[in-house]
Amino acid sequence: MNREKLKYERQRKKILKQALIDINTYGFNKNMLIKAAENCNVPEGNLGRLFPEGIYELKEYFFNETDIEMLKKINQLKNKNIRIRDKIYNGVIIRLKIFQNNKDAIKHIFVTESSNPIKSIKNLWNTADLIWKSAGDTSTDYNHYTKRLLLSWVYLSTLLCWFNDTKKDIAETKFFLNRRIDEVLKFGQKSASIKSKISNFNIFNKLITIIKELKSIKV
Repeated sequence: MNREKLKYERQRKKILKQALIDINTYGFNKNMLIKAAENCNVPEGNLGRLFPEGIYELKEYFFNETDIEMLKKINQLKNKNIRIRDKIYNGVIIRLKIFQNNKDAIKHIFVTESSNPIKSIKNLWNTADLIWKSAGDTSTDYNHYTKRLLLSWVYLSTLLCWFNDTKKDIAETKFFLNRRIDEVLKFGQKSASIKSKISNFNIFNKLITIIKELKSIKV
């Protein structure tokens, strides 16, 4: 990576780090991004080069950086000899622990997700896909999509629980997540037809409903 590229990446990381602080004061909006750049001694005129699509790009960059850190931490675990369901559990908990130090800022970011449910589902899908792949899933059939859709629902509903979990060890969230995973596993055993299962569970509408509920989160 050349010197200019390194400088570009350092500035983006620096602004993101500052934004996670400034979000709590200014909200997640254009003004916050300008303020974060100012607090990093980055001229406002440089923002068009660093984040051409504004706060939308900042949010995508944040999710991407979280993905990188999550996969790094997952790979550090001795995961080979544990059940797939426990690998999934570990992946979700690791992601929430990465979020833990910036919980209020994360709330602001996810509230903005509620304004565009389709883009929100895309981000949820990407997270679910990474967690499933890190657990060793190589499916390519209809089951591939079902797994990711169901985990998107598990992850998002657990995230809402985590927002209200005031305990440092997030024990309530861990309990909730275990219940959701077990619920999905039981659901998966009820019918021989995967297509009919996903249709009966009405998972897409459940996701849209939860995304809309994000608007009611107090930030």
